[in-house]
Amino acid sequence: MGCCLSRESSPYPPQQPNNPNSSTRAFTASQPQSQSQLPRPSTNASSHSTNHRGSRHGQPALAQHLNQPLKLHVWTSRRRTWTRQQLDHERMEFFDTRTTGREEIWLTLRAVLEILWAGGEPEDTDGGIATAQMMLDASGITIPSGDLAVGGAYDATGQHYKLPEQIVSDPMNLAPSPDAPPHDDEADKDAESEEPDEDEILRRREEKGKAVVNTKDLINVRCRLSDGPIPDLVVSIGKDDSVRLLAKKLLEEAKLPPPKHIKIVYLGKVLKENQSLLAQGWKDNHVVNAMVFG
Repeated sequence: MGCCLSRESSPYPPQQPNNPNSSTRAFTASQPQSQSQLPRPSTNASSHSTNHRGSRHGQPALAQHLNQPLKLHVWTSRRRTWTRQQLDHERMEFFDTRTTGREEIWLTLRAVLEILWAGGEPEDTDGGIATAQMMLDASGITIPSGDLAVGGAYDATGQHYKLPEQIVSDPMNLAPSPDAPPHDDEADKDAESEEPDEDEILRRREEKGKAVVNTKDLINVRCRLSDGPIPDLVVSIGKDDSVRLLAKKLLEEAKLPPPKHIKIVYLGKVLKENQSLLAQGWKDNHVVNAMVFG
């Protein structure tokens, strides 16, 4: 009995049986616990890195890109000067050497700038801003600053398109071209007056009994209008008929009253009204865009 009391009051832990594997089992059993108490710097670092990246890129979603109304870029060159020929050549090289972004977006941007470079059509009072803006909207192109030379433009997927200011607009101090012949405005007016009116062309056909044109000379053009939910329209015109006549027929087919007018856009380029579709590269079965204004 005394032995039992002495064992209970012993300050030392009871001895384990003399088993050669006992120390191994004890080490193995305690190993997971000691490992679980070790810090895991790699996991914490990964979490910290993820949070850092998330905060660093705390930007609006692609669909939330700001879009301001288009405005003209006015500037003066301080580093160099361009002549008209040099500037035109540099712009052509710029658009011919784009390797990033979507081709159709570059084509639209070029067409928009061609309108602005020309100051719009003769009937435009805003330098072509309204026409250019409609083309940008139809292509899903946004301009966060409203100025193509400041921050560039974005397409619907968030792709960025940067445009140098000499590409966007002429500098105020454009150098005069050497030996440039004077421009004859009167000659241009005479040339325009010599172009036959489309109504006159149709009247002449009817007088000559050609109101029904040979089907071999006709082309069917599928046109996609920008004005409202109007379905695509297929218009038949002669192979040599001008783009102006196509626009006139579209107005009649879509029943769009004046002052509505249409400009035809193909592959991102506004087509010249006094030339035919075929002369400007249109291919059979291709769709043209009809931009409705007014």
